Amino acid sequence: MAIVRAFRATRFARLIPEVVAPPYDVIDEPLRAELAERNPYNIVHLTLPQGDDDRYQHAARLLQHWLAEGVLRQDTEPAIYRYTQRFFDPLTNTHRTRTGYFVLLHTEPYEKGVVLPHEQTFPGVKEDRFRLLQATRTHMETIFGLFENTPAFQEAIADLLWEPIAQIDGDDLPEGNAHRLERLTNPMAVARFERAFEDARVWIADGHHRYETALRFGQVYGTDGSPERFLPILLVPLDDPGLVILPTHRVLTELPPGAPDDWRARLSAEFELTPVATDSVVEQMTRYNGEAIGFVWREGAWLIRPKAYPPVAGQPDALTRLDSWVLHERVMPALGYREPSKTYTRSAAEAIDAVRSGRAQAAFLLNPPPLRALQQIASAGAKMPHKSTYFHPKVLSGLILWQVKA
Repeated sequence: MAIVRAFRATRFARLIPEVVAPPYDVIDEPLRAELAERNPYNIVHLTLPQGDDDRYQHAARLLQHWLAEGVLRQDTEPAIYRYTQRFFDPLTNTHRTRTGYFVLLHTEPYEKGVVLPHEQTFPGVKEDRFRLLQATRTHMETIFGLFENTPAFQEAIADLLWEPIAQIDGDDLPEGNAHRLERLTNPMAVARFERAFEDARVWIADGHHRYETALRFGQVYGTDGSPERFLPILLVPLDDPGLVILPTHRVLTELPPGAPDDWRARLSAEFELTPVATDSVVEQMTRYNGEAIGFVWREGAWLIRPKAYPPVAGQPDALTRLDSWVLHERVMPALGYREPSKTYTRSAAEAIDAVRSGRAQAAFLLNPPPLRALQQIASAGAKMPHKSTYFHPKVLSGLILWQVKA
């Protein structure tokens, strides 16, 4: 099944807070400008190069310049890298630790059932990432995947000696307040680790666009088993206590057609509607085990709960019970929405404030999607609606790069 390999990572010779960043796909223009200004060697200069069509070649030249200067160095031995993140969990108001392992993963078409996606991807994003990879022949970031813990994996990691190689701490860091990187280079231990994944499947948590980009790159430039067919990935066991998925709320610039009485009439055949105080929407949602959607507008708030979950041909029950699917496939069409303009936020307070202040007209508040639902949906070959999952924290960029021929 999954083929994983140790590799020689390219890393900052001196890892400092000023050179790291969140992943490219959660950085907007103001944040990119701030990170780029912070340090001339911040990783965003490579992950999000500026310019027109020449930006990809610019990134390639800059990468070679940093290597020549010794800013980036390639490790001398293949290694498995253990990565520990400590972070604040806003859902439980506690600090957690997540542990994963950076390896190379052999890319496979989804239909083989080895690597399982749960999100749709967009051609423009993939073309951008492909052109960057094509120009630099370097994976500037890693993706993030999940696997089922097994006795073979537990045996492979038992009593290992990990060498500390980098650590940064600080409350102002992105994606957690402590990041520790260690490596394993012992050839026998590495081989045992790699063998532990021979019967494994990998669920993509973050990085669908980069995975599909790497698959295309390998099919164009490589052959089965060649370096071009691999990409770096952080693998985290599905039972890791630090796995957290945040909800992603929808903030809309328009109300449904009509008045609240009209909305109720459209929804009442299929949904239970419960008026609630706006300030208590999230608290009230938690009483229904993920089956209540919060709907907020300036004059009121409802909990919306399906009366039933009719089967949908070709779709797994885990998907048709997911609140983001219920929202987009059932609630919003019933209300009369037709492709409304919307933004997204992980903060229910921000969504509610946007409505109260008049910056938005309405908001739908969702629940954190269960990890088991992601696993079941992906295993069935189905896809969640756009912006259904947000794994927190993301994998910090600037820790690990991989030059394809390294």
